[in-house]
Parts: sequence; C-alpha cells; structure tokens
Amino acid sequence: MPTKSDPFANVRKQAQRALDAVLTEIRRREADLQKLAAQAEQWRAAITGTKPTPRNGRPRKKATGNRASAKKKSGGKRVSWDGVLKGLPTSFTVDDIMKRPGVKARGRNQVYPAITRWMEAKKVKRVGKGKYEKR
Repeated sequence: MPTKSDPFANVRKQAQRALDAVLTEIRRREADLQKLAAQAEQWRAAITGTKPTPRNGRPRKKATGNRASAKKKSGGKRVSWDGVLKGLPTSFTVDDIMKRPGVKARGRNQVYPAITRWMEAKKVKRVGKGKYEKR
C-alpha cells in the first residue's frame, strides 16, 4: 500500500519491473544475434575458403591505405575560394567559376557551398538564376 509521502511508489515499481523485463529481453536477443553472426561468418569462410575472423563473428574491415593517398585521389590541393572570387569578373556564373584553376577538379558540388559562404559573408549577391555579382 502506498504511503502518503510517495503517491507514485506503485507506478515506479511497475515501471522498474517493465524496464527490467525489456533489458532482459534485449540481452537475450543480443546473445542470439551474436550466435547468428558467428554462424554466418563460418558459412562465409566455408564458401570463400578463408579462415573465420575472431571478432564476434563480424568480418574485419580491409585497410584502405593512408589518408595522404586518399587526399590525392579526391582532387589534389585545396582550393583558395577567396582567391577564386578575386579572379572572377564583377558579374559571373557558375560556369565562370568552373573555369578557374583547381576548381574543375573539385566539381560543381563544391562550388555551390562556396557561393553560399560568399553570400553569407556579403561578398556576393544573387542577381538572377545562376548569376551572381561581387559586392
């Protein structure tokens, strides 16, 4: 019977029992999942003719090389977007930006965020669809 000092004691007790039941079920299912993952790794090893990996049945990730080589593949040196802006005419389009050295390697997907940064910094304003002007 609840005391007058804690009217929600029964509710808390029921909530704690429900939480304990949920946590027990989670632990049981996680153990089942680990067993299934280990079994899948054994099957994979049997199919490919390799040894199973020991990491809880999960395959190891392959090394992709160092970061320096990844940087070279992604377009080379960094683009100085302020330098690009200085080299543009007073009125310009995205195609004008793409003609600047180093920008073409980066692609259009990096030009638009640069334009947005310029607009937020009040360096550029949009004067039409795809047309911009330096301030």
